[in-house]
Amino acid sequence: MGVPLNLKAEALTSTPSRNGAHPEGDIGERLKRAAFAGPYRIALLVNLARNAPPVYRPIVPPDLWAELDSDKNVAAYARALEEAGHEVLIQEGNAHLAAWLEDHRPDLCFNTCEGFGGDSREAQVPALLEMIGARYSGPAPLAAAITQDKPTTKRILHFYGLPTPPFQVFETADDDLDPQLAFPLFVKPAHEGTGMGVHNESVVHNERQLRDRVAWCVEAYQQPALVETYIEGRDITCGLVGNGNAVHIFPITEVDFSGYPPELLPIYGSLQKIDYDHLYRNKCPAPLSEKLAQAVRRLTHQTFLITGCRDFARVDFRLDAQDRLFILEINGLPGIAPRSDLTLMAQAEGWTHGDLVRAVLGAALLRYGMA
Repeated sequence: MGVPLNLKAEALTSTPSRNGAHPEGDIGERLKRAAFAGPYRIALLVNLARNAPPVYRPIVPPDLWAELDSDKNVAAYARALEEAGHEVLIQEGNAHLAAWLEDHRPDLCFNTCEGFGGDSREAQVPALLEMIGARYSGPAPLAAAITQDKPTTKRILHFYGLPTPPFQVFETADDDLDPQLAFPLFVKPAHEGTGMGVHNESVVHNERQLRDRVAWCVEAYQQPALVETYIEGRDITCGLVGNGNAVHIFPITEVDFSGYPPELLPIYGSLQKIDYDHLYRNKCPAPLSEKLAQAVRRLTHQTFLITGCRDFARVDFRLDAQDRLFILEINGLPGIAPRSDLTLMAQAEGWTHGDLVRAVLGAALLRYGMA
């Protein structure tokens, strides 16, 4: 992954204070300005929910395509790029992409593709782009595969001594339970995002509930289940744009569960993110002590570096009653739709949605020496 990492370092290049000011530099402004280089021909690569293939299996969960985009979101991305003066060509990231790129020869691909299937679906388009030598935004294939696979991410976090809940991967519901794991436990698909497969039933309190939930998860999503210690506490998330140590970290967000129906547990699943999106509330910046906020920012940046992410990312945490932070996952290709978490963080310090999209583009252009 190529980035030297000092896990003892406390200072980051662009660390926002609690009120969102950035006294140490203007990396965010530099990224936004870089997006106006060129102008360039930008291929906006997308995966639209309306283009998802049919699924024929006994259980089809309602959130199966939750990570795919809408035409409205794609129009917002395109508008942001066009406002920087670029020619934008929109193309589905599918099996015909290589031939399309050969015909159109863009200067850079702005990649938002989540993929339609496979354990490493977010790595599929980056791998194709690498193979044909195209420039693109976002994670390279290795980082995309690592960050989509939650167990692999957690193994890397554990290797570097970063805090993450103890866990076990279940290939089947009959796998032996690690005796070191104590209930309550949390069950979710090993390779999904956007809260997919995360519901009230994900929190299990005994072995019968555990095996029932693992069986459902494996069947519904056709992949192993990640089982980890359930951390009761606050949902914290932190995002950034940039590369290496030249990153801009957005204000930390805490999910406020008070607006959701009372029968829903305080877990940020697909129901909360999609079905009840209109009830979403947050606290941004999150009400944290400066010591805790510094720890969140430091862990966010370190997780970004050790997983090899590029241009942007978002890291999700749980904070328990003893003020202990636990890293749940990193999103190496986080949503940047007008209502995505990363967008709302950016807006909390005065950015527009277009600013965020252009900052991601600017990070990629600077990385390639194009700005």
